[in-house]
Amino acid sequence: LELLLEIDALDRKFGEDWQPISAYARETQEDYLAEVGLSGENELLMIWQEAFEWSYYDEVLAAVGVIAKNKRKRAGGIPDFQAVFCIDDRECSLRRHLEMTDDNCATFGAPGHFGVAFYFQPLGAKFFDKNCPVAVTPLHLIRETEVKQRRPKEVLHSERTHTTLSGFMSALALGWVAGYRMVADVISPRKRSDTTSSFAHMDVQGSLLIEASEFHPIEAGLRVGFSVEEMADIVESLLKGIGLIKHFADLVYLVGHGSSSANNPHHGAYDCGACNGRPGGVNARVFAFMANHPAVRTILRSRGISIPDSTQFVGAMHDTACDEVVFYDEQVISAENEPKLKEHRLVFEQALDLNALERSRRFASISTNKSMDQIRKEVKKRSVSYFQPRPELGHGTNALCFVGARERIKGLFLDRRAFLQSYDYRTDPEGEILRAVLEPLPGICGGINLEYFFSRMDNQKMGAGSKLPYNVAGLIGVTNGSDGDLRTGLPLQMIESHDPVRLLMIVEHRPEVVLQVVESLENVRDWFFNGWLQLVALSPDDGNTYRFFNGEFRLYEPLSKVIESANILDVIAKSRRMASTDIQDATKENIPAQIYSSENKDQ
Repeated sequence: LELLLEIDALDRKFGEDWQPISAYARETQEDYLAEVGLSGENELLMIWQEAFEWSYYDEVLAAVGVIAKNKRKRAGGIPDFQAVFCIDDRECSLRRHLEMTDDNCATFGAPGHFGVAFYFQPLGAKFFDKNCPVAVTPLHLIRETEVKQRRPKEVLHSERTHTTLSGFMSALALGWVAGYRMVADVISPRKRSDTTSSFAHMDVQGSLLIEASEFHPIEAGLRVGFSVEEMADIVESLLKGIGLIKHFADLVYLVGHGSSSANNPHHGAYDCGACNGRPGGVNARVFAFMANHPAVRTILRSRGISIPDSTQFVGAMHDTACDEVVFYDEQVISAENEPKLKEHRLVFEQALDLNALERSRRFASISTNKSMDQIRKEVKKRSVSYFQPRPELGHGTNALCFVGARERIKGLFLDRRAFLQSYDYRTDPEGEILRAVLEPLPGICGGINLEYFFSRMDNQKMGAGSKLPYNVAGLIGVTNGSDGDLRTGLPLQMIESHDPVRLLMIVEHRPEVVLQVVESLENVRDWFFNGWLQLVALSPDDGNTYRFFNGEFRLYEPLSKVIESANILDVIAKSRRMASTDIQDATKENIPAQIYSSENKDQ
């Protein structure tokens, strides 16, 4: 609209026959692709930036090296349960708390679509939701066929309020109700039907059409459901990728994630990036169905992956804003596994309490003197508060991506800054599996990192300014108030706690294998050769770290020599005491890498 008005103004000034600015620019056009040399000031800034980044990387690499050189034994027995999470950095802390609460559980990380690419159609919906990475074009459709309860509706947002007459009458009749409710929700926030809930896109107790049949017609060029062979390929690919091919527990949880918030034009940036900015609960549920399918297990057995009959996969979803977890399809759990599921619920709840406590140290609006239960309630209230511009801090402070076995970093406090991708080099000596594992990571993790990096570097030019005066324009973007262009990047409330450092990706494998894999992937190569991301290989042979620089790996010896060991509750309490009540200070308290013990975990 602004551009059309600008054209009208030019027409009035110059008539309808005027030349665009580009016609004059061609006469003096410069070569914008010509190499630009560094000025003295820029060279100095580059040195400062490198030093700033490596002052953090060094601590992490020192800690990782300590664990690697101690030759920590990998888990070989049957754990109490296994849980596969999205690689999202917000799941870093929940995994750590689960492993502290039950030190015999095992957690894994994989992209949150769990290798299942499809469009999803909720019951009664006219449109399809894409639940896979942006670069992937799905060929399948998953449909919701049954719901157990009606989705709540908000009368204030009824389609009858959209017309002139009924809209006018609705405003007169219901306007005072809306005003009263807004004041009440400001005083005491609560979840309502118009709150953007991560659990609302699919009925927890409903049914999905997942298995393909010849009776299901092709719809909009998409095949409804997956064949048994396709399901087996998907399950095999994920299990081999994360190294979960034996020692299966009786219950294996697939935990997707989403986020809830109210009055948030950037809500899509809080959901799962691997699911195209949508909650990953559908993907977790679909994968669990595939892995439980008897015919799929028969095919997997012929391929060397033998899943015991007692093992059941359970789909779940974690709301990262209010720290709640729901489990899907509990009716299929066997009588033998039901008591175990009840025990694991308690473990998850304890871990969620600790997770909310850890997150609360960055929330200036939550008193640090409250009990853990009270803090958990306050965190939930933040996720549904209309006046809260920071329901959660998203990917703020992200700086790492670890690709390797969990045992290599288990117990290491990474302060919710790490994307965690499970991978077992022992089953992949030539790096064939690593190719498939590594290929999507720079685009997903690196894309998120650079989005935060540039938005933090210059929030007015490359970010989106404050979200408080936003107007949503045509559902395609936002403007600050009633004036200005569409804003790109992220708002101030998402990046103010972020340290602008490039992502450091640590890959557990021999340097020569990692280099071979990186060079063979054209869409991955530029990320590291151009320095957009930093790359380090953790050699399983000697436990040393090797930094990728100028096209080759070089031995890196960390400057940091002392790594502290501490109880997690003590460190959280210390960090909360250090944090200022001022939001700018409270959100910037990043804790150095520390190795946590599980002592006093019952606290």
